[in-house]
Amino acid sequence: CLGFCEHDWGQVVGVCVNKPITAESGFTLIELMIAVAILAIGSALAVPEFLQWHAKTQLRQATSEIASQLTLARMAAMNRNRGVDVTIQAVSGVVTVSAVTTGGSATVLPATAVLNRVTGVTGSPVTVSFSSLGVKTSGGTGTQTFGVCDVKKRQYSIQVIPSGRVNWLPTSTATPCP
Repeated sequence: CLGFCEHDWGQVVGVCVNKPITAESGFTLIELMIAVAILAIGSALAVPEFLQWHAKTQLRQATSEIASQLTLARMAAMNRNRGVDVTIQAVSGVVTVSAVTTGGSATVLPATAVLNRVTGVTGSPVTVSFSSLGVKTSGGTGTQTFGVCDVKKRQYSIQVIPSGRVNWLPTSTATPCP
């Protein structure tokens, strides 16, 4: 609608355009459906990568937890001035870590279950023994290595060097997951 605009005192200033209000404001259903489709495609591409990352993170956390339990048992051996035997085993898909003094007379660390996504240990049950000096006394004179496996058969390894130091690595051992 075109017309002349007037001020209150009756003077014509110029031409004013009055637009009627129409239903053209907002988004159409097609535009919303396209946006939802783009989000769905992006999500479909991202979810598998996220699930894989999450599984690796859980395996890394479980491996780190086992290594921490071994280090704690080593420190307990030195503090108590007694040897400590640590057992890591997988029974029915559940990995547990426990530690007792050499000879089994006292519990050093109660049996602790690791995350449920971790289901196996290569060579289970694995026993690592520490002397009262914190030195590894089991598994020969070399480095003792074993793997921690998850449900997808991914594996991280834990090494206990002869001096008793514990390390975990994001690499697998030569022994495949059970």
